[in-house]
Amino acid sequence: MVGLARPQAGCVRQNLDWLKMSSNYAIKRDLEELVQMSDKLHEYMLSDALYMPVSGGFFRGSSTPQLTTGAFLLRRRRLSRLRESLDAGQRALLDATLKQHDDMQREWRLHYEKKLQQEVNSRLKMMVAFFRECSESPRDCAAAYPVEAMRRTIVQEILLAMDEFDYDKSELLPKVQHCDAGLRQYLRPSAFIWAPLLEPLYPRAIFWWLFARPEAG
Repeated sequence: MVGLARPQAGCVRQNLDWLKMSSNYAIKRDLEELVQMSDKLHEYMLSDALYMPVSGGFFRGSSTPQLTTGAFLLRRRRLSRLRESLDAGQRALLDATLKQHDDMQREWRLHYEKKLQQEVNSRLKMMVAFFRECSESPRDCAAAYPVEAMRRTIVQEILLAMDEFDYDKSELLPKVQHCDAGLRQYLRPSAFIWAPLLEPLYPRAIFWWLFARPEAG
């Protein structure tokens, strides 16, 4: 059973992510954020922090989403899929950034796995408050959903990476399934909720919550 958790600073950052995803997605900005996160990855891996400011800090006006393994992996897979949309210089920068990440993941394999597990648990726990909100106020549920869709998407990116890196996710899957059962109670099918450019990167069979919305009531 997923328990309640106090919202963390990183959840507010996801509002920024949502605004970028919804209709203003820019691949250049995505790459810039990936590079900024990569520069902090080693420090992040050695710290106890789950959400780490990248530039300027949480209360200093920075528009860069906070660094987590999931936030990095979200951009890693997306930009890899959109690689041919980048110019030669951007592709070289992307390749160097991804190599830096992959080398670090292999070097700090156990630390990396621990971060992934902690992040999945944290994000799923934060979604419990959303389910309570939906049961109390359909209007608030609809307004809050974009952040939850981002949160659930990052969880899925982590699960995909755990398969890639041959990590054991068996303890996490029942929690994810429990969360999805809660989501399905409140969502109804819709068109893809993010920018059209991103739709081919998120197949409906896997990212079904990106093709659904709560009813406003």
